[in-house]
Amino acid sequence: MLKMYFFYQKLTRPVIISTLLIFFAVMHAQGQGVVYHGNLSPAEGMVKPQEQPYRQELCLNGKWDFQPVPVPATWVDGKGIAPELTLPINDKWDNVSIKIPSPWNVNDWGGGSHTGKGTNLPYAPSSVYYPSYPQSWINQRMGWLRKNFSIPTAWSGKRLIIHFEAVAGDCIVMMNGKEVGHHFDPFLPFDVDVTDAAHIGSANELLVGVRHGKLFNKFHPLYPKFKTTYPTGSNADNLVGIWQDVFIQAIPNCHVQSVFVKPDVEHDLLEAEVSVINESDRNAEFTLNGTIKAWINKAIDHGLSTAEISWTLGETSMTLNEDKLLLHPGETRTITLQGKPENRLKLWSPDHPNLYTLSLELKTANGKVQDCKTERFGWRSFKVSGKDFLLNNQKIQCFGDLQHPFGPYITSRRFAWAWYKMIKDVGGNAVRPHAQPWPRVYYDLADEMGLLVLDETALFGSSVNLNFEEDLTWKNSARHLENLIFRDRNHPSVVGWSVGNELFAIALLNKPSAEVAKKWDDRIIELAKLPGQLDPTRNFVTVDGDKDMNGTMPVYSKHFGHGLRVKEVEDIISHMDQPKPIVVGESGATYYGKPRELFPFVGLKAYGSYYERNEALAIDAYQNAVKLARPYLSWFSPSELCWFGIEHMNLGYHDYSRLPDLKDGIFPGLPYQEGQPGYQFERIPPYVTTFNPGLDPTLPLYKPLPLFEALKSAFALPQPVSSPWDHFQDTTTLKKTTYPEVHYESAFYLGGKQSDIIKLMNEVGIKLTTDPVSAGLCIIDGEHLDDQALKQLPNVISQVSKQGGIIWVMLSDGPPAKELNSNLPYPIRMIDASTTALQSNNKDSLGQYFDIRSLYFSELVDANRNVNPIVKKGLGGELTEHSTPIFTSVKTDWSLFNSAPEKSKCAQVVLYEHLQKPRITALMSYQLGQGKLFVSSLDYRLISKETVKLWQQIAAAVGLRYQSAGTVNKNKTNQKHDLLMDGPVN
Repeated sequence: MLKMYFFYQKLTRPVIISTLLIFFAVMHAQGQGVVYHGNLSPAEGMVKPQEQPYRQELCLNGKWDFQPVPVPATWVDGKGIAPELTLPINDKWDNVSIKIPSPWNVNDWGGGSHTGKGTNLPYAPSSVYYPSYPQSWINQRMGWLRKNFSIPTAWSGKRLIIHFEAVAGDCIVMMNGKEVGHHFDPFLPFDVDVTDAAHIGSANELLVGVRHGKLFNKFHPLYPKFKTTYPTGSNADNLVGIWQDVFIQAIPNCHVQSVFVKPDVEHDLLEAEVSVINESDRNAEFTLNGTIKAWINKAIDHGLSTAEISWTLGETSMTLNEDKLLLHPGETRTITLQGKPENRLKLWSPDHPNLYTLSLELKTANGKVQDCKTERFGWRSFKVSGKDFLLNNQKIQCFGDLQHPFGPYITSRRFAWAWYKMIKDVGGNAVRPHAQPWPRVYYDLADEMGLLVLDETALFGSSVNLNFEEDLTWKNSARHLENLIFRDRNHPSVVGWSVGNELFAIALLNKPSAEVAKKWDDRIIELAKLPGQLDPTRNFVTVDGDKDMNGTMPVYSKHFGHGLRVKEVEDIISHMDQPKPIVVGESGATYYGKPRELFPFVGLKAYGSYYERNEALAIDAYQNAVKLARPYLSWFSPSELCWFGIEHMNLGYHDYSRLPDLKDGIFPGLPYQEGQPGYQFERIPPYVTTFNPGLDPTLPLYKPLPLFEALKSAFALPQPVSSPWDHFQDTTTLKKTTYPEVHYESAFYLGGKQSDIIKLMNEVGIKLTTDPVSAGLCIIDGEHLDDQALKQLPNVISQVSKQGGIIWVMLSDGPPAKELNSNLPYPIRMIDASTTALQSNNKDSLGQYFDIRSLYFSELVDANRNVNPIVKKGLGGELTEHSTPIFTSVKTDWSLFNSAPEKSKCAQVVLYEHLQKPRITALMSYQLGQGKLFVSSLDYRLISKETVKLWQQIAAAVGLRYQSAGTVNKNKTNQKHDLLMDGPVN
């Protein structure tokens, strides 16, 4: 407590209050769930305090009305023509209000367990962030949103602009019955001028009509994967509705329209390219000047309160030259102001993220200020030079992270801050907000915390459905890229532009002719010229993962799977016409690696647990970071350290005797506020994220796994340091199993004549005989006994056990035959429990021949990736209690990882491991007279190469001869490679 007292003595009063709020009084457990009394998503408006005397703003966030519009039954998908959005009907508004910002299908963002889909559904993290929303909203593809509000009379005479940070889908904006705007880009902001339609000082009705982007799909006859003609992004591509903040702003008729700050450190020159517009009805003469002050972060380095927003401006650091301009009505002029810093500005860098604010003032001839516009920036330069990146003319290597937008939590500044804190903690200095433009806060925080950003569009090639045969696709893509650059070009953290992600996959998996593929490449190359035309301050442009597009890109970008790729990179370097920085933006088997891929790194541990799997990832990552990245690369990121290198958080859920439900999670303790920027979640579910930015007092900020710790050691400066995972020894060779000599040449079968057991024995290569005594080993179909088998059952069990033979009872998922139980020492029953993998009792004479790898069946799936468990029901009853277990369920069910999408696979496995579960017995033995009784519930109907091999191993272990002559391989289903599930393809 004494240390804590001195810590608080160093803090300002507002920070003390904020910190106490977060750490103590704000939280309390109420049985299930945790109540948090702070702001779950701190945010601020677009108009800054310095602008407010001249610009005003109202946040239109809050409760809106929602009216779904059904898609007509006659509408045909895939034609590129969406159904008409009919006007709303007065008495059809839903009784439930929607809380803007949030897409109306927000409770499906993340694909949570409420949807009733998926074979592994019980363990999938919930995506219900707004329990008040009707489930029927999830499937609505068109609708209207309505907000009624008043405009202050003081705003009379100004331009009235409604600013949308992002609307998912094609949207039309109407004000008081008049159409005032239209927009279609799910991720970027847009403005709508409503001046002529607005009612000053009285009620206004704002309508936003939205149609799901997928309603505009246009299929192609030659390439069936082709669908979309607009950038879709990843994991947010199904959203529909207003999913980021909305504001109405009042700005002067003559005002600063845009600002582009251009720092040139090398020549000690700071320029500001300023666009000014006159929207009045008369000529306007102005003086434009710029003043620069330090932007001071008052919340920095105060623990969890750093996620709060608290800043001020310092004294004037320098000014830019004034310029005079005369604007005619409707005219727009672009003016360049400049000045020489001459050591008056501190450089921005990851270690010292110094920021400044440029305040631009428009003054009339008599010196009266008409408008003020501010823009934050950093005094820094970044460029590609030969094979290196130069920050402020010094070589820099970028070690970073990336993440998909897996759910609504990503809209919260708290989670953005937590992610960036983790990157800094591991020794990183860079980030790629992946697969689409992320909310503006990610770029603001990167400026403030000191991270280099590779800014990426929503051209997510890995989904392979962009319709490259449509001109509309390329027009939409160019406009999207332009708007991204205009939004983010003043961020000092943004050092490069990524035109798209893995666009090569579209040709790879759609398989066009070489001529067509070249045509697509040429269009991509043309698109990649835009950043250089719009932004001369950064020459780092990439199509991430697409190499250097036939030598046209200034960097060489590649995505690697697992394994050390030094020779491959050396070969790339040797074939370059001129030196270029090499970027490895994604590396490792994090999202796709199954135990067999990770086995070489850690051996059988790869099958053991989520933690042990992570040790394999750690070894691979350490080798690549130290032996590849540090000597050869300019940019290196493992694949989503924040998703695979730290453990998923059980936020507000601590009772592992049951599955989570809607009462678990983090719940707001503050009342809902109208007109407040940022999300106001009704709930944050457990396991949707790897971060706990102070929400659950029983949990840390994050829980490091070996991958995190290994990279922290590898990224250490000035040299890597030792780590438990700093060496690689190939473990692919296992000691060969020596089985006992053959004791049984054949087996006697007792059961139904049409049983699937006979089919299995034929595949395994086991000879069946009609004499139980001579065979010495009897296989009994425990579920299906015909009349003849029932008559033989007592004598067979008696004779085989007396002569010291083996009775093997095979069950699957049906109840044991009544007559079977009456002939066993104790009754047996089946219990509802399944598993896809097993562990062996190595102390048992039979179990010693099996390891966890030979009992791994978590990849038995059909063509649709539906899992087929090797055990569908476990063994129970008195016989189980008196028997020796041989095969039992494992701690980890890898089918929850292997066959699940990236957004849920980690959470499912972690939850499954946390849960208190009864052990499932699938094979047991009992001493029966002089013989042995074995009972198994392995699904004998499941015939595949893997299961046949298991039964052959079992036969060998009990001394039963087999000779395989089956046909199982002839009937194997060919499963197509899925880039997002199965990893990279060269």
